[in-house]
Amino acid sequence: MNVIDRRRRLGPATAIPLTFPSAEVKLSQETEKKDNKLFIQLSNIPTATGSSFIQSGNNLLLASVYGPRPSFKRTFNSKAVLKVTFHSSPFLSSSQATGNDSNNSSSGKKHVGDEFQIVNSVISSTLETACSNLILLDNYPKSTIDIFVNLISTDTATKFIELLPLIHNAVNLALVDSGIAIKGFPSAIISENNIFINSIHSDTYDQNQHEDLENEELLTFYIPHLPSNDEKEFKLLLSDAIGQSRSLRSELSQFCCDKL
Repeated sequence: MNVIDRRRRLGPATAIPLTFPSAEVKLSQETEKKDNKLFIQLSNIPTATGSSFIQSGNNLLLASVYGPRPSFKRTFNSKAVLKVTFHSSPFLSSSQATGNDSNNSSSGKKHVGDEFQIVNSVISSTLETACSNLILLDNYPKSTIDIFVNLISTDTATKFIELLPLIHNAVNLALVDSGIAIKGFPSAIISENNIFINSIHSDTYDQNQHEDLENEELLTFYIPHLPSNDEKEFKLLLSDAIGQSRSLRSELSQFCCDKL
């Protein structure tokens, strides 16, 4: 006669069974975005002149700067040649143009909405424009400066327009860390009206804080959809974006000063 020892299944007589909630508690996307904090690390690549690592939620970015290095071309360049290279992980959905990428289905990538599509052409053009306006290239004749940006990870809840300031700030901090001569301390933000700007403060200052916003120098900007056709209203929205950029700039500059 076989006797089954039920204690092997139920445990001791004094054991308390585990109970689990019937429904999982899920945070809304808005709550998750508010809880996302910005993690920054500088000088994390020893071989680079300057580098930075940024994490915001599930978004991971790594930027590195190499140079200025001597150029061995026969032609003489009166200023440095700037090269910016953006690379995203192969499993991330991206496209080369602003339209839908018809090759997504053939390449095996998961289709996402247009507002979540990573547009490489926009990233490359805005980065090249911002870096060309920021770096004092005339100080480095007959030389080259290489900038690399690697988007390691992102999630489906992050829109493309929300990735732009993270990408630009990674490059901005890498340039600051490199010690290369730049016009000023840059900062990039995306306003509530989807206005992206990367800017610095010009050499002119005004004691009136409201009027001093006009002294901001835009390195580059990107607006996927014009929020208003009214010129006055658009200027107010742009001033609001500049104010947010200055607030972020003060925090980033303080962070860099503490790292010195």
